[in-house]
Amino acid sequence: MPNTIDQKQIPDPWAAVDRLIGELWQAEQRPRDYLFTLRLWDVTVRLFRWVETRQLIEREPTPEDLKIHEGLLSALLSIGLLLEAGKINDAELAYYGVGRPENLTAYIRELRDTWLMWHGPELEPARAAELEKAIFGGAT
Repeated sequence: MPNTIDQKQIPDPWAAVDRLIGELWQAEQRPRDYLFTLRLWDVTVRLFRWVETRQLIEREPTPEDLKIHEGLLSALLSIGLLLEAGKINDAELAYYGVGRPENLTAYIRELRDTWLMWHGPELEPARAAELEKAIFGGAT
């Protein structure tokens, strides 16, 4: 899957994540490099999380930040799902710091949850109020 973001318009520090995702798409095409791709994906996700914190949490995100975040996050999810579908044994996963197949699945689920939080559909106001009350409590 080619990158859907115009690379000329990606500002630093998002550009570093975008370049690594490009490397991941190339590495993913070579099955013999599966474990390398898995490790590179992990490093890319970690860099993405650092940039995400800097650009979206520590400061007010711009519309451009949100658009780039959505595109890069979607690419990371796609690659993660391809990796999850690959064949790898528990020992190999442990060697690369993933541990067990369930850990990779949880890692991907965490990315999906992030996508839903930032880019998913808006909740109906009544449902949002219900969740707010359940999570934060409220006057009874």
